[in-house]
Amino acid sequence: MRHKAWWVGAFWLGSFLGAGQGAEAQTSVGLPVWSAGQIHRAEWTVPDADRDIESAVRFMLLPPSGHLPRTGSRADPLLPAAAEVLEVVHDDSSAVVRLSLPADFLATEVDDELLEKLSRQLLLGLEPWKIRELHLTVRDPDSKGRGDRFIALPAFLNIEPVPVKEAGDGVVSSKPGVRRDGTSGALSGKLIFLSQAHGWIDYGGATGWSTQRGVTHGIVEDFVNAEAIDQYLLRYLEGAGADVFTVRESDLQGGMVIVDDGDTDSAPGNGIYFEFGDNSQISDDSQVGFANFAAPYAEGTDPFEDTGGSARLITTDVVETAGATWVPVIPQEGDYQVAVSYTRDGTQRASDAHYRVAHSGGISDIYVNQERHGWTWVPLGRFHFRAGADASRGSVSLLNDSAEPGQTVAADAVRFGGGLGDVLGHEMATLSGRPRWEEGARTHVQYLGAPPTVYTPGDVTARSRWADYEHFAGEDSVYVSWHSNAFDGSARGTSSYIYSANPPDGTYDPTQSVAGSAALMEAIHDEIINDATVGWDPGWVDRGYRSAYFGEINPAHNDEMPSTLLEVAFHDNATDAEALAHPRFRKLLARAVYQGIVRYFADRDGQTPTLLPEEPRAPWVRSDNSTTVTVGWQASSTDDDGLRGDPATGYRLYTSPDGKGFDEGTPTADTSITLEGMAPGETLYLRVTATNGGGESLPTETLAVRTSSAEGERVLLVGGFDRLDSSMLIAEDVAGLGTVQRMDLDRMNRFDLVAVHAEAMDGVAVAMDSTSNEPVESGNLSLDPYAAVIWGVGLESTADQTLSPLEQTRLMAYLSTGGKLALSGAEIGWDLDHLGSAADRDFYRLLLRSRYVADDAGVYEAEAPAGSPFEGVGVVSFDDGTHGAYDVRYPDILAAESGADIALEYSGSADGAAVAFDGGEQRILNFGFPLDAIYPLAQRSAIMERVAEFFGLDSSILFRDGFESGSPSAWSSTQGYPMP
Repeated sequence: MRHKAWWVGAFWLGSFLGAGQGAEAQTSVGLPVWSAGQIHRAEWTVPDADRDIESAVRFMLLPPSGHLPRTGSRADPLLPAAAEVLEVVHDDSSAVVRLSLPADFLATEVDDELLEKLSRQLLLGLEPWKIRELHLTVRDPDSKGRGDRFIALPAFLNIEPVPVKEAGDGVVSSKPGVRRDGTSGALSGKLIFLSQAHGWIDYGGATGWSTQRGVTHGIVEDFVNAEAIDQYLLRYLEGAGADVFTVRESDLQGGMVIVDDGDTDSAPGNGIYFEFGDNSQISDDSQVGFANFAAPYAEGTDPFEDTGGSARLITTDVVETAGATWVPVIPQEGDYQVAVSYTRDGTQRASDAHYRVAHSGGISDIYVNQERHGWTWVPLGRFHFRAGADASRGSVSLLNDSAEPGQTVAADAVRFGGGLGDVLGHEMATLSGRPRWEEGARTHVQYLGAPPTVYTPGDVTARSRWADYEHFAGEDSVYVSWHSNAFDGSARGTSSYIYSANPPDGTYDPTQSVAGSAALMEAIHDEIINDATVGWDPGWVDRGYRSAYFGEINPAHNDEMPSTLLEVAFHDNATDAEALAHPRFRKLLARAVYQGIVRYFADRDGQTPTLLPEEPRAPWVRSDNSTTVTVGWQASSTDDDGLRGDPATGYRLYTSPDGKGFDEGTPTADTSITLEGMAPGETLYLRVTATNGGGESLPTETLAVRTSSAEGERVLLVGGFDRLDSSMLIAEDVAGLGTVQRMDLDRMNRFDLVAVHAEAMDGVAVAMDSTSNEPVESGNLSLDPYAAVIWGVGLESTADQTLSPLEQTRLMAYLSTGGKLALSGAEIGWDLDHLGSAADRDFYRLLLRSRYVADDAGVYEAEAPAGSPFEGVGVVSFDDGTHGAYDVRYPDILAAESGADIALEYSGSADGAAVAFDGGEQRILNFGFPLDAIYPLAQRSAIMERVAEFFGLDSSILFRDGFESGSPSAWSSTQGYPMP
């Protein structure tokens, strides 16, 4: 085992190991003790000569009575008064604590919670001795004497075995659980169980639902873990081809619709189910299935087998002859995870059940191995749906074509979205009232169909017990739990755990971790430390590989796969919490965890790991003529520091009719692709991913293009909104917690600014190209051919640069020849005029004809004064974070300079919100707030039309019939087009 450098610097024990001053010298140091369910620091004052490891352990496990310094509360000993610490044996990294405990305590009080608390307390307190591996033993109560036989304390756990979900029904197929055509990667065929750790639960001693951790530095562990896993780690793992099950809900969508086979047309306000094709191929299933409208679920109720539901069977054929369709009534437009349920009947089910999802971006075909994982929710993926009911753009069908004719596929229920929790709590028998994804595992695994023996032992063990229950023999799986740590605010860094430890005497206790757990832990831990050090903070603290009695990774609850628990940082330490709050740090952690999992499997199998490439860089798209467009980008970045992914060997272009739902993509080996056969006047939205043998990267930002019907003017849309940091987190007032900073990426930066601008250009009859800002900055894309440039930077500010010196140079050259520029963002004046260099201020004042006045208008509305280009357009409202974009927060107040005029004023004042300059050929509009944040769409479109009028754009070249029909043409592609 390779151990890392150990950190002892600023730990709160300080001079614990320092020399005393004479025989009577004493030192007061801090040791952790439990009080009111939390670890606190207690002062331990002893002669220097007595400050040994054994004495420290005695103080922690059997603290003196009385109030604790600092807190004013009393210590809560974890062990009874009759307990004894007999001996502590240790080496450079391991410790064996030998205890004597009363027989009745061993028989009734030893549980996972006790072992976890002992582990956390002792591992924190023994850091000065560099202890990372802890082994607790107890003298056999049937023997006497100090030298008698000792038994591992976990041997006294009374753990009910995890039930076997289904057994004895034949050998199941080795095919992946869920797959899409043309998708594969380093983790294809692997099943990853992910634990987002803590969440809202209704537990003993509480007066109602509560998070398991409180607010520290504005964040809550219960949310931070899940937000990172659900929005980043899942994308990486799925891009690598893995099947992923999460122990908590993973869809942040608060809306939910379930359509069941039993609904038919009985609930048209919710959705309908119908069957088609050869009726002789469809029959009733003799097994029970899900029943709709049975929630809320009382504890002990299985939603799939206890509610009197039904299912249908469809016999498979070599070609499609029959099927079933579920059409939901989507409550509001948005992205929804689609999950399906089905019954199982051993090997009689097809391993390639063909589901077809119709969504706003087109059709996606997904194949599910129904030989495994029946009577639960199996996710198919995340798709965009418009509000309402539309079978052509909002439905799921199960078709009977299969490579295994004569088998059956089961049609039960389909779920769209995560929704609110609808399982009653354990103690109060009430609902949480919170989104399901925020709830803990205890209620969620019940919702997933687990029996009570899986979740009644408690939330912590429900996580791994469900993984054991849901795991099928032969599935190549691992279990990874993502936590953050806490103590008194002084400790920092990352530590990773397996269950228990190998004691110094070389023996190996049978309660140790599942084989492979240490290798999994080391692979992930090494990746986190490398990436945090290289990509975030060179001083990131490596707390090393560890072992402890954590119930979540106890093999008694899950002995079917390697398991590890990650404490990625300390959320109560200001420096670590600042990192945890930052979206880019959470993304870095997620990528590191994913890469560690890949390295584990590759090393185990004797293979060279292939990691996902990074996203392609600097995308652009150009309309070549009325029927052809070209899309280009730069190759994905790599490095030699082990931070980024491997080089791309190919790319995939995804297109969309609305910028929200995308098709299944077109592969290419080049860094550009030409699309032919488009309709004149057609608008197309697009983004690009990178591919290699490891899988598929995350996508680029979304761009847009519109062809013209003849030669005419073209507009360039430039997206310069790359900012994503902790200042953009969403402050939420959570009952019982107070103000909490939340990471909802869709409400911070969707990286679709260009698409939002393009959507608002529907009424402006000119062709549109678009680009990220980088091709303009580098000079690879010239502004000269464009009649106007509409450039948005959103919330981009000083740290990210609203406009770099090179970008300013490009714009100065463009405007000097009579160009027209609409520039918008909330921080441009703050960055360039208030904090900028002399050159920045000259650009802002002399070229943009604007002057920064103040940082925050204090309102989210603006109106046009008389004579403005926007006169009569009405109130212009921009987002406060509740209207589908992001919270603008600090819109700049502007003044007009050098012949310019105020074009918009913030409501309730004469403060400038936009500046207009008409210099004949040269015309400029500078906005103190982002145009893409204007709502509703009709008002955003009205502003864009006025922008076009002010610029004098020639819209007299009318588009031919079919313009903006909303239906993309069936274009073909050619590849290898050079960069413009």
